[in-house]
Amino acid sequence: MHNINNVDLNLLKSLQALLAERHVGKAAVSMNISQSAMSHTLARLRITFDDPLFVRTSKGLEPTARALEISEKLSSVLIDINHLFDSEAFNPSNIHTRFRIQTHDFISSAHLPVLFTEIRSKAPGIVFDIQMMTESSYSQLDHGETDLIISAGLQAKSRFMQRGLGEEELVCLLDENHPALEHWGIDTLYRYPHIKLSILDDRDDPISRYAKKHNVGPRIIGMTTQSLQLQPHIIAGTELIAFVPRSVADIGVKLFDLTIKPIPFDIPPLPIKAIWHERSQHNPVHQWIRNTLADSLG
Repeated sequence: MHNINNVDLNLLKSLQALLAERHVGKAAVSMNISQSAMSHTLARLRITFDDPLFVRTSKGLEPTARALEISEKLSSVLIDINHLFDSEAFNPSNIHTRFRIQTHDFISSAHLPVLFTEIRSKAPGIVFDIQMMTESSYSQLDHGETDLIISAGLQAKSRFMQRGLGEEELVCLLDENHPALEHWGIDTLYRYPHIKLSILDDRDDPISRYAKKHNVGPRIIGMTTQSLQLQPHIIAGTELIAFVPRSVADIGVKLFDLTIKPIPFDIPPLPIKAIWHERSQHNPVHQWIRNTLADSLG
């Protein structure tokens, strides 16, 4: 007895052509094969279904009762099989899912609101779960515990997928009466205590790397924080110096009358990247959110 495990499903397309044309030659033309190949296929069909399937008459091939029985089901079966290969038209309004993002506070406040507005207008069924970056963020991405990281990617594994979204200038932020302002320069910069982002070790922190490379310092760490946005709130009236993205520094100037100074040595701008695991590369929802994110930040 034959079943789907030992039947070539291509035979069904040929049977459909034979039922439609009732002629071996015409069926061969419709299938773009030779007449001898279609004759061979008909022989295989007869063995598969254990039935002659067609009887030759002066008008062509006449289907047997078994062939007519199969014909009633064959079209719907082939349509269902074809649907397996169809890609359903992507419609954001039909999406209902939770999407987990880990990022820095300054990115979530300065760059993501426009994304959320765009997403909510087109896909209100997406519920974002926004969490702050920690030392374990990339491990969580590895284990499927978060869907997307938006950060500078300094500690991202090279095998993760990445897409650049933009960049921000890094600047120094100080109290408006800070004594370093009188003689601003590299030596002065390293004479006063710094605020350091706690999730960055010295290998990833560009300010620490510069001090080590150029034998400046030792660098004085006066405070560490998990939050960049917290730093402007605690600088006023102190000799602390923060190294923050321009968007964070602007908040400090507006709210606390702090002073922005350029970092007195060459340092590249802070990149902002989308980082994800390869398992999500071809997920249509993930792709759409990444593209919307790139468009909104671009």
